[in-house]
Amino acid sequence: MFEGPCKKSLVLLTAAIVGSLLAVPAMALDFNQCVTLALKQNPQMLAAKAQQAEAKGAVSEARGHLLPKLNASFSASQSNNALTVFGMKLSQRQATFNDFGASQFNPSNPNSLNVAPAGLNLPGNYHNYGTKLQLEIPIWNGGEIWGRLSQAHAMLEAAQSGNVMARQKLTFAVLQAYDSVIAADSAIQVAKKAEKAAESYVKTSKLLLDKGVLVKSDWLAAEVNLEKTRLALENARNDHANALENLSIMIGWPEGKTLAVEQPVQPLLPSHSLTDLQREALTDNAGIIALQHKLKAAQDGIQVARAAYLPHVNAMANQEWNGSSLGNAAPSYTVGGEVTWNVLDFARGGGMDRAQAEREQAMATLQEAQDKLRLQVAEAWRSAREAALRVKMRQLAVQQMEESQRLVRLRYENGVETITGLLHGQAELDQSRAELVSAYYAEAVQRGALLLAMGKLNPQEIVDVAPVSVVEGVQQ
Repeated sequence: MFEGPCKKSLVLLTAAIVGSLLAVPAMALDFNQCVTLALKQNPQMLAAKAQQAEAKGAVSEARGHLLPKLNASFSASQSNNALTVFGMKLSQRQATFNDFGASQFNPSNPNSLNVAPAGLNLPGNYHNYGTKLQLEIPIWNGGEIWGRLSQAHAMLEAAQSGNVMARQKLTFAVLQAYDSVIAADSAIQVAKKAEKAAESYVKTSKLLLDKGVLVKSDWLAAEVNLEKTRLALENARNDHANALENLSIMIGWPEGKTLAVEQPVQPLLPSHSLTDLQREALTDNAGIIALQHKLKAAQDGIQVARAAYLPHVNAMANQEWNGSSLGNAAPSYTVGGEVTWNVLDFARGGGMDRAQAEREQAMATLQEAQDKLRLQVAEAWRSAREAALRVKMRQLAVQQMEESQRLVRLRYENGVETITGLLHGQAELDQSRAELVSAYYAEAVQRGALLLAMGKLNPQEIVDVAPVSVVEGVQQ
């Protein structure tokens, strides 16, 4: 056991070690790292990859129908059925005249032709072991196989476009979550500045109260304002924690591991006209491209349905070995071709009607999506421009309110202004700063929404920007 100074030193050393472990800084991730992590584990991306894999499997399956099929089989059977046994003997090349009752035939007996051959009618139990290789070769099936292959390729391209769309939507969600953390951190700065100002007002009010310049109610009003700012600071910290939690879940961050973010980011704003942006969106938006491929698949479905009206041509070849024992088999082969034509089938008309209806539905879905996209681009473009103007306006408003509040405070310290006017001015300044934080966040989100609608939202279009000082109202 340690005693005296040794025990005290051990306690201090242990406390120092524990303190150093608790003081491990949070790992800071930039925006690109957050997107990379989200793409690896997000359920939406996993589902999109699964759909793409499913579409690839459908293409392989459709392509397989173009190739010959080789089937191998082995059978062992026993029968006393007269017809079956005679067929076994023929396939084994073991049939004899005696199987037809030759031994029972007596030429001198005029009734011999009416004698039932016992060997043919009552053959007894007989065995057959058969091995068979059968090759089936599709030649032409009315275009059904090629139609299904084209349909599968179209669905694969639709799935690939869907995967791109899912990546862009996830990038947009990460952008919102990432910048919400930045905005929440800025809100904490605003709340701390408000708390610092409130503490200063309490101190000033106490000095003025002691000099008899103010009444006690004014000092108490400053105290109440201080508590409000502390509550606002706690609320801002909670919002920051919630934003971090949302981002952590989105990127699959390990539970219990502290997370922080680095530089704020801002999507680039396209400089083209609205008409050009709408035209580019209809060309580049992955969701629209996916619907176009689905329309192509629906058109291929009509070709598949039409195949039911056309003849089908196939060829086959097989090689057989049949014997009464495993080691004694007689070979035989068969080759042939077949042409089938379903001349009358009332059900196939319904298949054609359904295929045409699916194409019409796909065309309507595509047209509706294109119309919505034009509107979406227009709204996002206008909102992005408006958000940029709002940021400039909020910056000037904060500067104006800071200067105004500086003058109000000077008048208050000289006993010219009331505590009510001082606190009202500070509240307006705090509100202006909070609105500036929201304006920066809204600008980033609206720009991201515009790029998403255009089908161009990717990490290369999102750049780091300088940290924003909401206290001064301008970017550093």
